[in-house]
Amino acid sequence: MSNQLADYLIKLPQNIKLLTKSIFINIFTVAVSSILLTNISINQGQASCTAPYGNLDFEQQPHPSSYWETEGRAGFDVNKGYSFSGKNNAWMRNVSDWNGIRQQVRLQPNSNYILEAYVRTSPNVTDGYFGVRDTEQKVWSELKFGSLPQYTKLTLQFRTGNATTYNIFTGFWALGQDSWVQVDHYSLKGPSPNCPIE
Repeated sequence: MSNQLADYLIKLPQNIKLLTKSIFINIFTVAVSSILLTNISINQGQASCTAPYGNLDFEQQPHPSSYWETEGRAGFDVNKGYSFSGKNNAWMRNVSDWNGIRQQVRLQPNSNYILEAYVRTSPNVTDGYFGVRDTEQKVWSELKFGSLPQYTKLTLQFRTGNATTYNIFTGFWALGQDSWVQVDHYSLKGPSPNCPIE
């Protein structure tokens, strides 16, 4: 037997051990990389599916009127101490007719949502409404409220139809005497239209 072959056979167990260690390290590196890349993809996917609703708590800049539209006599209190939380809120006040606020939102078709807001009123309010309209301002789903002396959370569960655009709103019919409604801290829970339906 040649010296070369003898050296090879002597070193064979050591070479097998080094080869096995190298294969194990490569497998471990690939596995860890796959896990990290998978987590990055999931996080990026979640970040791109954030809800596109604007200034639901009336605190963001620019002014709340950039996101909300008023109906009748309504507006926004900025840093006046009338809010449920934060510094700002919306208000409606009049002696007659319909007065309210609304914001157009994009929603996932045929999906379930929960709309919430905190509302308080003057004692003589009897005909207030909180809810969702379609793009033609026809009521899709709504909740009636009356006198609410303290900020009270209103909750409305609804399901969208085939459309993707709706209007969330709060307002009241003033019935011949000075009356008012204040609203703050909207919340709209449900699937974002930026996310695929699972």
